[in-house]
Amino acid sequence: MQKKPSRKADKFWNKIKKIARQSSLNFSLKRFLFWLCFFFSFCIPLLIAQVSLSTPVEQNSQMTTVTTTELITQGQKLYQEQQFEQAEVIWQQVVKIFIKQGDRINQAMALSNLALIQQQLGQWEANKKAITESLKLLKYLPQTPDQQRILAATLDIQGQEQLATGETAKAIQTWQQVIKINQAIANPIGVMQGQINQAQAWQDLGQYPKACQILVDALALNTSDCQITETHLQNLPNNSPLNLQAIALRSLGNVLRVIGQTEISQQVLIKSFQLTKKVGNPQELAKVYLSLGNTARALGNQNDANKQLIATNNLTDSVACIPEIPQEKDFPFAQQAATCYQQAIINASKLDAVHAQLNLLSLFNQTQQWPKITPLIAQIQTNLSLLPLSQAAIASQLKLAQNLICLQLVGTARPISRKDFALMSPVLQQCPIFSPIQSIVPDQDQQPFQIPPLSRDAESFGATTVFLSEIPSLDNINQAVILALRQAQSLGDQKNEVNAWGYLGAIAQQKNDLKSAEQFTQQALKQVSAYNFPDLTYRWQWQLGRLYQRQSETQAAISAYSLAYQSLQSLRQEIVTTNREIQFTFRDGIEPVYREFVDLLLQKDNPSQETLEKARDIIESLQLAELNNFFQEACLEIKTQKIDQIDPHAAVIYGIVLPERLAVILSSPGKPLQFYATAKASNSEQGGAIMIEKTVDSLFATLNPYIASIDPLQPNRNLYNWLIRPAETELAKNKIKTLVFVLDDVLRGIPVSALHDGKQYLIEKYNVALTPGLQLFSSQPFAVNRLKVLVGGLTESRQGFAALAGVKKEVEEIATLASAKILLDENFTRDRLENQIQTQNFPVVHLATHGQFSSKAEETFLITWDERINVKNLDKLLREQNQVARNPIELLILSACQTALGDKRAALGLAGVAVRSGARSTLATLWSIQDQSTADLMTQFYQAISQPNASKAEALRQAQLSLLHSPEYQHPYYWAPFVLVGNWL
Repeated sequence: MQKKPSRKADKFWNKIKKIARQSSLNFSLKRFLFWLCFFFSFCIPLLIAQVSLSTPVEQNSQMTTVTTTELITQGQKLYQEQQFEQAEVIWQQVVKIFIKQGDRINQAMALSNLALIQQQLGQWEANKKAITESLKLLKYLPQTPDQQRILAATLDIQGQEQLATGETAKAIQTWQQVIKINQAIANPIGVMQGQINQAQAWQDLGQYPKACQILVDALALNTSDCQITETHLQNLPNNSPLNLQAIALRSLGNVLRVIGQTEISQQVLIKSFQLTKKVGNPQELAKVYLSLGNTARALGNQNDANKQLIATNNLTDSVACIPEIPQEKDFPFAQQAATCYQQAIINASKLDAVHAQLNLLSLFNQTQQWPKITPLIAQIQTNLSLLPLSQAAIASQLKLAQNLICLQLVGTARPISRKDFALMSPVLQQCPIFSPIQSIVPDQDQQPFQIPPLSRDAESFGATTVFLSEIPSLDNINQAVILALRQAQSLGDQKNEVNAWGYLGAIAQQKNDLKSAEQFTQQALKQVSAYNFPDLTYRWQWQLGRLYQRQSETQAAISAYSLAYQSLQSLRQEIVTTNREIQFTFRDGIEPVYREFVDLLLQKDNPSQETLEKARDIIESLQLAELNNFFQEACLEIKTQKIDQIDPHAAVIYGIVLPERLAVILSSPGKPLQFYATAKASNSEQGGAIMIEKTVDSLFATLNPYIASIDPLQPNRNLYNWLIRPAETELAKNKIKTLVFVLDDVLRGIPVSALHDGKQYLIEKYNVALTPGLQLFSSQPFAVNRLKVLVGGLTESRQGFAALAGVKKEVEEIATLASAKILLDENFTRDRLENQIQTQNFPVVHLATHGQFSSKAEETFLITWDERINVKNLDKLLREQNQVARNPIELLILSACQTALGDKRAALGLAGVAVRSGARSTLATLWSIQDQSTADLMTQFYQAISQPNASKAEALRQAQLSLLHSPEYQHPYYWAPFVLVGNWL
């Protein structure tokens, strides 16, 4: 059934016809070249949504008798009804008419609209030719307002062609021209459309913060840091058309989902839904449903048990796939996502329908809804066959192939060992059944998102028998990928061609044809250079490295991993990005490359100094990459330093969690690096990461002073034996006073001062400090003649957090030991804190308030009387001092914060706070005590740090020892959570 043009379109076209009737033909056509190009540019799908092919009809023999105006009207109507093949015939005739008349400006207009229609048909060569001819004509025409409007519209169409065919960087430059032209001719609507399109291109390159700021500017929202609130949505400026606002909001909602702001992402998308509904555009509404489905799955991933309630919103209209849920009822996010996808399919274009169906297929795979899978695959295959050739269509074919490869793996009943699982193709790590964070084919904006796993245990899952006899065989999947490869080659689509070769390698690997897998993967790497596509290069270098490992070619594997690592290093500024065609999450797609490379390097019992230095550098790079990923932006500057240059009495201990063991590198001043590791266990379940995680769990289980344990110090001794004991002789020989830990994975959250050698705690022997790596270290020593402290704190319950009874005494005692400006309770607001920092120089900022460290930046925050301060905004608050006195904060003390419950990587948030605050050192707590013990410890700390030449690490040690040696607080619960991060001098 053909779609009926909208009332708005009819009203618009009637206006055009009226202009034509009231004026001469020449004048009316001159007006057409503005109105028609503007109309098409304004109403075409901004993100090149493809449509299905219409059945061609024979040319009307009476067509030659129709006036040019009526011919253009008919072409416009056919376009709106998505009868593109017939519309192409009409516009080709219009072009010929204007050529015959010698009307170059209208000829350019007609060529541009012809190119637009050819894009919808996937006729890319013809499309490029038409655009080139149009731009050539416009170049030699006088720069009148109409010529400039036509030029901007034509460039906009060219930008869409460039985006669709993979020339994303060129598309960004083209849309920058569009924006400048529209600004020059005072066309704000054209400017906004150019901004929306440019933001999409930045998203395709993974530059989400940049895309976010462009969209915020386009919507005229009053925020400079992409922190959108419900107030922004309720007070959305109404100075632009509703349909453009709706599209910009949808794009913004997708960006917010990617950078982790999922709840506000949903609110933004609901607002987009409301505006789109008012406009009455069914296909655009389908796109919003698609985005809402992806965000629902992202919300589900944030709660492993799928029990997180949907955020309450004050926006008026409801959305069909987002019903209101009672507070006491668990919310089924998977069902919500499925419903949104199904709603999207109803009115979506063919391409959007394929995207929604692929998302649904991934969801059914993850939730094991096998009966629904085979009919859905048939529907996807049918819709794919109807899509015109484009980069997005080929990427969808490859994504279907990836889903089918996963299903083939599900269908094998053989057990899968952890070692085999670790050496599978990286393509298979995207399978939702394995991955803790699933990447799916996204909506039109190609954004990634996440869902929780069914099982992390590959062995138990591999033993599951599933009847999937109707799933295409690996040979059939292989043929489909070959077809995608040929299509990519015909289109000149390098990225999809590279990925198709890589997929052929993955399929061959699954068939255990390792030599063919190696050849296909090498072919993928021949088609791409790290300079052009490092985000693709490292993945297939990684696959090649695993293939070499499978064939016990260790040296070749090391070479492949080295290249993959170099590619990742070249991606330093884009490490948080996600590739459009094959989307990996950080933990599954980037982190393993570092760890597997280190594991390969350290296979020998006595690695060389060169090898140890390389392994150390890789681990420091991983720490940096994790922090960049935590912030979802490349925000950290690095400066290579050696421990010799910092402190001659300190040693650095790198604890590296590897699959089958714990490896340690010891760096002492002026000495060769030392290496030691735990023995590889014959049963990998008891070695490496599993063993370490169980020990860390046991350690935390003994930290409650009210729960008795037969041997409470056993995990403390185990960790000491692994991390410290092999280095005891070296540490004593070199007269080491301070141990600086660069810890990895779950080790980052342990209270290292509580490690025990069987006779005494580590803090009784050494000063202790933590750092994400010496690359992020600020080496200036702490030198303050008289302490000047800005103290902020809460004693009363605020924002759902309990009262902090011990804070008042803590603050009072600080005031007796240092020159202190105190902001307590209602005086402890963000504005007052910011004002003090801006106007005065405080070497120490002490915040005795609730806070949380999490592995997610959006869940890492500090509490003031009036609001939460998110870690991403901490630099804007605390670094203002740099603008005034150019003296950074020497020490930031957070005495009542804690790591998020159940988050084993929460210490990443602590490192994030330490880095983002700009302070040279951060003293914080791994768990909140808020007892008299905290006040006592802080009193001892301030007394110690006031002494001449006292280091921060030594002051903290003396304070901790004062509690340890007291009868009341000798249990580690009271003194062990205090950790110093950063500069220990």
